[in-house]
Amino acid sequence: MKHLWSSSSFLVVIAILLMPATAGHAAEKSGYQTGKLTDLRREGTGAGAARAQGSFCLAVELSDVTYLVRHEATWRWSYEPTDLVVGDPVEMKIKGNDLYLKKPKGGDLKTYIIRRERKVPDKPPANCGLPVAIRN
Repeated sequence: MKHLWSSSSFLVVIAILLMPATAGHAAEKSGYQTGKLTDLRREGTGAGAARAQGSFCLAVELSDVTYLVRHEATWRWSYEPTDLVVGDPVEMKIKGNDLYLKKPKGGDLKTYIIRRERKVPDKPPANCGLPVAIRN
């Protein structure tokens, strides 16, 4: 009995079936979206002469989710996001637990997502000053 599928036509079908998943995954990795910076707070670390002296908490809204993120600079001369303005739009992308923000003068600021919270109509949006509480 003759095979209906040659190996090359089988590979073409597999490639077509996998294409939408691959294209969507690539767009997630490289695409920036416009969010809104809703909070920015600096906490002093007092880490030493050459070490960075501040740790930053930022709240960024995208659609119906607020992301609380942390940025820890390593060295005193490292970038600190004090040029960002609360209430302004920000270009952002998410890769796993990292959130990248476009810096005003070029480049990316890599932050770590510490909390994701869906916005609820009767509750203020998450910010860096509110205590963490879970409602059942």
